[in-house]
Amino acid sequence: MNSSKAVQVDSRDNVAVVLSDIKVGDKVNVVTETEVIEIIAKSDITFGHKIALVAFQPQKPIIKYGEEIGKSLDAIAVGEWVHLHNVYCERGRQ
Repeated sequence: MNSSKAVQVDSRDNVAVVLSDIKVGDKVNVVTETEVIEIIAKSDITFGHKIALVAFQPQKPIIKYGEEIGKSLDAIAVGEWVHLHNVYCERGRQ
């Protein structure tokens, strides 16, 4: 099992950005403003993409940069990849 890093950009964020490619089962050390937390990756995640820091129920807001960037389509577990396959956003759809 590898150890990788991710960064929570804003203290309000419920996702973090991974700093390298991550494989299922990797330990991910997430750097926050106040601490480093460890989560286990539940998905393969490519560099620069988002990893869930909390468990999401459907329609829960996804917060990145301290702002809502969309809502979860389905349940998302801590450590899962958060991307277009499980996030919906109204912005730009009008």
